[in-house]
Parts: sequence; structure tokens; C-alpha cells
Amino acid sequence: MNQNHEDKSLEDSERVAFRERLLARMKDKKITGAELARAAKLSKDAISTYTTLRSLPTPKTLARLAHALDCKPHDLLPDRPVSRSLLELRDHYNRDFKVLVVKMTLPADDAAAQFSNLWKLEKKLEKRLAVLLDDPQSD
Repeated sequence: MNQNHEDKSLEDSERVAFRERLLARMKDKKITGAELARAAKLSKDAISTYTTLRSLPTPKTLARLAHALDCKPHDLLPDRPVSRSLLELRDHYNRDFKVLVVKMTLPADDAAAQFSNLWKLEKKLEKRLAVLLDDPQSD
């Protein structure tokens, strides 16, 4: 099966699950889409996009909806973390080391600043790592 097709199917099922949970919470709280929109400081159109399966909320919007519905984001969309993991740990060819991968979506200025910070850290660690890889006994 094509990876894009798998991703689309997964997102479609997430949309259905989210809509069902959102509507159930709204029914339990006895509030309309317009009332939820006001409470979550969203537009009525935003609520409509979720109830008509057009999209899923961003993590920030999911948190706002959960707050307005007196529940946790996980209660509305348990199969999806509020924020997808930002970090990934991979194996390194040297078993004494791991590779840390950082994945973030940030505003351009923030991304540039974080990149700069990580670049500086990388430069500081580069020499030490090279020594350790050449001589695992060195400290």
C-alpha cells in the first residue's frame, strides 16, 4: 500500500474519532457549536471544520477545545498525542552512542534562533565526540 494512502487513511480515521468524541462532549455539556466556539475563542467555522471532517485541530486548538469542554486533549483525540514527539533517538554505529534527532515546526525567527543554539552546541561537542570515537577510553 502506498505510504501517502496509508497516511490519508490514518488521518481520515483520526478525523472521525475526533468528531465523535467532540460531539459526545458537546452533548454531555449541552452546548452548541457556537457556544463551544465562544468558550474556546474559536470561530464557528473552525468548529464546523471538525464536525464535518474537513480537518483536525492543531495541538494548541485541541488544548483550547479540551479546556472549554472540561476535559483533557487526550479525551478528545486519544490516538494522537497533543504534540507529536519532537525528539527521536536513533542507533549510532558505535554502540556507546546514540543519535538525537530534533523535529520541530516553529515560526521562522524561533527556528533560526534554535538552529543557532544547536549549531553552537554541536560545535562544542564535535571535538569531544571525535576524541571519544577515536579513543573510547579517553574521558
